[in-house]
Amino acid sequence: MASHIRPEDDPGSEAAEPVRPEWLRPAPEGTSWITGEGEGARLALKGNAPALRAAPRAGIREEDYVTTVKALRQFVRNAGGTITP
Repeated sequence: MASHIRPEDDPGSEAAEPVRPEWLRPAPEGTSWITGEGEGARLALKGNAPALRAAPRAGIREEDYVTTVKALRQFVRNAGGTITP
């Protein structure tokens, strides 16, 4: 996940709402460490990820999805943004 975090991101703030307090414990310098219970929740979410990703794509042909993603990436580049893999 570290490869997807940008310097301007604030994962602690972004994660504060959906994360239960018992899933994280404070660490030095304002960071947090995941607890055993938090790791269990992460793994459960990871197990559900394929279904969560598939739901919005239901009824969309693969080639249409790929075209849409390519178009959106170009849109971001045209707007001056960057795309990370």
